[in-house]
Parts: sequence; C-alpha cells; structure tokens
Amino acid sequence: MKETAYLVNQQLVGIYTDPNLHDKERATDVTRRKQKLPTIIFLNSGFLHHVGPYRLYVKLAREFAKLGFRSFRFDLSGIGDSDIHRDNRTHQEQYEQDIQGVLNFLESERKDKEFVVLGICTGADNAHKTMVIDQRVVGAIAVDGYTYPTTRYYLNVYCPKFFSLSSWITLFKILVSKISKLFIQTIVRKSSSPQKIDLSWNRPPKEKTEKEYRDFIQRNVNILNVYTASWAYNYKEQLADVFTDIPFGDNIQTAYLEDAEHIFPLAEGRHALTEVVSSWLKERFIST
Repeated sequence: MKETAYLVNQQLVGIYTDPNLHDKERATDVTRRKQKLPTIIFLNSGFLHHVGPYRLYVKLAREFAKLGFRSFRFDLSGIGDSDIHRDNRTHQEQYEQDIQGVLNFLESERKDKEFVVLGICTGADNAHKTMVIDQRVVGAIAVDGYTYPTTRYYLNVYCPKFFSLSSWITLFKILVSKISKLFIQTIVRKSSSPQKIDLSWNRPPKEKTEKEYRDFIQRNVNILNVYTASWAYNYKEQLADVFTDIPFGDNIQTAYLEDAEHIFPLAEGRHALTEVVSSWLKERFIST
C-alpha cells in the first residue's frame, strides 16, 4: 500500500491510497487485478477533515486497499487543509465543482475512469448530488443520508414513550425550553457574520429522490445506504417502505447498524461499518 499527498487545482489537499500490490500478491489475485476497480472518493462530514471522524476514513481507505481499491480522501474548500474559495458562488456550487475537479484530476493524473463516492451526513448529501451530475460515478456509500419517516417509524418512536413517565417529563422540559427561546428571540437580535459557512443541508422532497433513484437504477449505479440508530431511521426496511414502487433489486441496498452512533465514536461501530461496506464492495465490484 502506498499513500501520496496531492494538491488539486492549487487549493484542495488530499491523500491518495494505492494498493500497490507486490508481484506475489498479484499472482494470487489474478481475477481482481484483471479488472479496473472504481476509485473511492471520501467526502467531508461537516467540518471534519479528511481523516474522518475518529480517523474512520483512514481506516476505511487502508481496508479498501487490501481489497484492491484505490481511494482519495480530500478536504473541500474551506475545510481542513484546503484553502477557501474566493468568489461569489454558493458553498454548495463550489463543493460540487470541487468534487468534479477532483474526479477530473484523478482521471488525468492517475487514469482513474470510474468512481464510488462515500460520505457521512453532509458527505452523503454531496455524494448523492455528485451521482446526479457526473456519469463517472458508478456507486455511492451514503451513511446517514436521505431518509423519510413511515408509519412504522413513528410507531417505533412513540409507542414505547407513550407509557413512560420520564418521556412525558422530558417532553414538558423541551416545550418549556422552546417557548423560552422563542420569547428571547423576539427581544434580542441574533448577530450574524457574512463569512459564516453553513454546512447544514435540507432533505429533498421524496418525489425528487424517487425520480433520482429511478435514474440511478437505469444507469446501473450501485448504492449502499447505511443508517445508524441515532439517525431518523429505526428499522432496516424503512427505505423500502418509503419507495414501495421502486424495484431496488441489487442496485440499491440498505444496512441498518442499530448499535452504532452517527459519527462512530466507538470502535465497535467503526468495525461494523467497515465490515458492511467491505462486503458490499466485494459483492458489487469484484468478480469471483
């Protein structure tokens, strides 16, 4: 395995991980080396830089290298080691161009032709948007990305709480807190900075996501949606229940890590994610 630092477009800093297999390893893995596997692109989660939460991206990149996958984990404009952009484009417009600039760079510098984008939360949002606009993206790993509530989701959330006294006490405290904040906001103007970077993202309408999923399936894009218990997702079949008319088949798969937390602070959660994603990559991209 070899790791190389790159500066893309004089602005974006990232690390390219190459399996760089030795001759004896090539001889024992002929099938894998005959095919050109897609390169995995790691996208920032919020302000967390390219090592990922609790160095998760580093671990994943090195595990993927063992399977024969190249990868590039980099920082978007104004995050981590990358310089800010200095024009009037919105942050989202710049981020989309950052990602496409990286794909162009890797295609020119490393001769990589196809890509799988991976991200957590805001990274999952950017991964989805990249799939929409760039045909070179043949797969995505979206961790705690788009999700929509179902009847079963609400039952799972509220039925246990209905019979719990502590839940009613918590609800009362939340209501009091919200009312207090609304009152304060009417008498105190919040200061704002024009330089503030807003990394929040809004879930798109269900109809828009459904159309895009259909387009992905038609393009034969492979997607792994991974959800943790700390997200608005509480059973494995929730996404399928939302999009009952979409024939997901093998193209869109879902994993639910009910013991993991959103940014994977515990080693057990990071291990579970690594196992799920590695298995999916082998199944979808490595011929047997």
